[in-house]
Amino acid sequence: MSSKPDISVVIVSYNTRELLLSCLQSVSASREAGTVEVIVVDNASTDGTHEAVTRQWPAVRWIENAENIGFAGATNVGLAASSGQYRLLLNSDTEVRPDCLNLLRKFMETHPAAGAIGPRLVYSDGRTQPSADSFPNLFTEFLHLFGFKRLLPGETARRLAAPVLTKVSGKTVGTYFQTYTGSLEPREVDCVSGACLLISADVYDVVGGLDTSFFMYMEDMDWCVRIKAAGFGVYYVPEVEVVHHVGASGAYDAATAERVLVTRYQSRLQFFAKHRGRGAYFLERVMLVKAFSLRWPFSRRRRAYGKIVRLALGAKGPVGA
Repeated sequence: MSSKPDISVVIVSYNTRELLLSCLQSVSASREAGTVEVIVVDNASTDGTHEAVTRQWPAVRWIENAENIGFAGATNVGLAASSGQYRLLLNSDTEVRPDCLNLLRKFMETHPAAGAIGPRLVYSDGRTQPSADSFPNLFTEFLHLFGFKRLLPGETARRLAAPVLTKVSGKTVGTYFQTYTGSLEPREVDCVSGACLLISADVYDVVGGLDTSFFMYMEDMDWCVRIKAAGFGVYYVPEVEVVHHVGASGAYDAATAERVLVTRYQSRLQFFAKHRGRGAYFLERVMLVKAFSLRWPFSRRRRAYGKIVRLALGAKGPVGA
């Protein structure tokens, strides 16, 4: 009888054939990762992904959904089919470095308190992406919705500002800007990105899969809330680098781009409803209305902004209320 693999890599696919093939090539090239099983869960792609993957990577386990059930739902299908000691969520628009899987596995093996870990994500040109974050609260939402990040454009400015802002604001803003400090020292954080997130099978057995009520976005942050609530740590490991081709998988038409934007803010509302209580949830709705009402007259995306405003005005009460 064959032993269980060291790592199960779960990749959700939806019309990202070429990106997925590059991702699979990078996983295949990972050195000294131990035994690895790769599971692709496809959300009813129509771009020939199935044929291309099964032709070029016959060892990959292919699971095809009859319809697009969202990222969380498809991920859960892959997690349930996994048998590895560790389970790696990996976006189809990523490429892992040759030592990535090995370093992530070793970190988990030497840090028993770690329930989930994530690497440093970089753009295609090498710039660092926000790869770890603090759980959102009303203050961070205000900074996000009213364009605080535009005051510090570029990685260099944020790296220079990081120590000062971390000292002044503490954890509230500090975790975001720590992404740009340039330090390769691992540290415990609130959450890491689901674009590349490693969890142990033991933690998965305790916490379960992603919350499928999040169709797309915020499901990784919600998962990290639950992981930490179960008593495990979440760690950012910046010495490990993964290329994340942000936007490359989203060659959307206007209607799809609009739907994605609205879904993003619907998920943020849902996160506040689930984790922040009635008062914060109400104020989050107010800020959304204010922010997108102010932007609406000057934007080409007025239709999408109008939908977000209507969503905030007409959203139901908190989950479980």
